[in-house]
Parts: sequence; C-alpha cells; structure tokens
Amino acid sequence: MVGSSHTWRNKSVALAHQVPAACDRLGIGRTMLYELIKTGRIKVIKIGRRTLVPESELQRLVAEQLEKSAA
Repeated sequence: MVGSSHTWRNKSVALAHQVPAACDRLGIGRTMLYELIKTGRIKVIKIGRRTLVPESELQRLVAEQLEKSAA
C-alpha cells in the first residue's frame, strides 16, 4: 500500500515543472523560456532558488498560440 500513494504521479502530468522540463514540454530552449517569463507571457512560482512553471501556464500559452495562428 505504501507504493500506491505515489502511483498517481507516474500516470499524470506534474502541476509545475522545473525550467528544463518546461522547455521540453514546449519544445523550446532555455533562452526562449526565460524571455517568455521576462516579458510576462508565462508566470512562474519561485520556491527558494527554484523556478517552477505551472502546467496551466504552459497549457495557456499553447492555447493562445493556437488561437493566434488560426486567426
């Protein structure tokens, strides 16, 4: 039963990602991600020295880009 409490993590996407994982999810480089953060297009969470990018921000950015390309 101890292992089953961690099983959900393996089957779902994390709520927030470290910068390298966020880059992988979007298919972009670190420089581009930091530019999106700097310009306010992606909001981040700072916990200590760690920068985390919420999954919801990644989803929102992709949805916005899809809307722009469809217009």
